[in-house]
Amino acid sequence: MIFKDLCRGLHNYACVISVEKKDDGYGEIRIVDGNDKYLESFNYGDTKKEFIPNSIYTDLIEKNLNFENYCYRAAIKKELLHSYAYPKLYGAWFHMIYIPIDYEEDNKCYCLYIMDINNDFNSDTLSSSKNEIANKVLKVTLQLSDRNQDLKISLQKVLKDIREMCEAEFSCILILNDDKEELNVLAEDRDINGTKLPMKEYLDDEFYNLAKSWIDTLGDSNCLIISNESGMNFVKERNYKWYKSLVKSGVKSLVLFPLQFRERILGYIWVSDFKSDDTIKIKETLEITTFILESEIANYLLTNQLTFLSKIDLLTGVCNRNEMNNYVQKLADSNIEKNFGLFFLDINGLKHVNDELGHLEGDKLIKRAVTALKSIYKDIPIYRAGGDEFVIIIEDATQELLDHYKEEVKEKAKDFDVSFAVGYYIINNSKQIYKALKLADEAMYIDKKKYYDNK
Repeated sequence: MIFKDLCRGLHNYACVISVEKKDDGYGEIRIVDGNDKYLESFNYGDTKKEFIPNSIYTDLIEKNLNFENYCYRAAIKKELLHSYAYPKLYGAWFHMIYIPIDYEEDNKCYCLYIMDINNDFNSDTLSSSKNEIANKVLKVTLQLSDRNQDLKISLQKVLKDIREMCEAEFSCILILNDDKEELNVLAEDRDINGTKLPMKEYLDDEFYNLAKSWIDTLGDSNCLIISNESGMNFVKERNYKWYKSLVKSGVKSLVLFPLQFRERILGYIWVSDFKSDDTIKIKETLEITTFILESEIANYLLTNQLTFLSKIDLLTGVCNRNEMNNYVQKLADSNIEKNFGLFFLDINGLKHVNDELGHLEGDKLIKRAVTALKSIYKDIPIYRAGGDEFVIIIEDATQELLDHYKEEVKEKAKDFDVSFAVGYYIINNSKQIYKALKLADEAMYIDKKKYYDNK
């Protein structure tokens, strides 16, 4: 058969691929020949390579397990397939069609590979997916559209559907926090009869660095599907540390899709130990699901970040004045009959440090002061009311407890090279909170005067 002529008759990028048939699957995959448009694609950017007919495909493009699986299914199993991908090297969407060729020679089977490249992704293209996949994606969309339900709850339902579709033990969404160099679990679902522990049990100090390396392991592929020993060997060659982590955790099969929004990797969808052999259905369903989830998760993370910024003092990480005002107002508007102890603390000597040593040293003093307060007040919220002023509100307070805290602040602060002026007041009804705030502030200034009088 003259494969060159077959490809020349096609407008899109096209080539013929041969797949070696073996009893246990497939062997070598080669690019037999292609039309001029496809062959010229090997001269893209810095990746220029001379095409030699019948080349092993990895001599020309990066090894890709998904590509191999599609070629195998089309050439040997004679399935007509289509797929989408977003290779980061090209920065565009690839729409790919694999057409079986009814021809075999020397234990080789063949398929026609046709590719179209679009810079702008059209979500309408995905709507032409099979009915089964479309129904699953519609279910995802409906679950996410419920604005009365917390997104985490919606995502847990989505992950349950994904896990059951894949017949998997475990599914989760992992979020990368590059600021804190952490990997966090946004939502997860586990088979109660399975052996997998919650994901947090596997998230040690090294896991963030492993997760950062996943995108390079994927290469030009938009996902990774490991369903057999060959797939595990692929990871072993590409990312040995991750391979060892997977083996140690008992992961035998894995689906990994990056969640990407505006060229930023938000995190990953992770599905492990799946039983279904229909990896085509898994890939196509999760491709579309990931596309839908990305913007929802990006908006969720942005909202959380804005909420965080509205509540947290960026220098120290404790609650800011805005958060304190909201809490104080909430107490003032309520009628809670219990004892509240209110501390007002001020750092002694901050102005002198700023004037003599500069504001950077002043900031260091403020941070040491917060570290000291955290070591004393433990899980009780600390509010930075001003530059060097802090407020702490204690529920179910007693006079003895407040006396104890004052002495501990005075003594333990010395370990951090910090000194505090401390004032406090106790009330028995939340409506009196503004009175307590005023009287604690006045007591603090009396204590501060004593400090400077004794210097």
